Amino acid sequence: MTTLEQLFKQWGTATLSLSEVRTTYFQHIKTDKRLRALIESGEVALTIRKLTKSRREKPVVYLQDLAEFLDSQSTQAA
Repeated sequence: MTTLEQLFKQWGTATLSLSEVRTTYFQHIKTDKRLRALIESGEVALTIRKLTKSRREKPVVYLQDLAEFLDSQSTQAA
């Protein structure tokens, strides 16, 4: 079973909110704002997207992008 399949089985959706990603995979980061800053600066190699062009829309993380990030982290650790 691939990482993407495992994530889809766990979450049951194609996208996760930034808050869900932070609380599950980045517990040491206390706020969404800080995680977003780390992603935008390139320190965390994860992609965040908005589903519409609205400024008020909260960013999401696609499971495909999260799976690729987790796989790359696993490869680097090995």
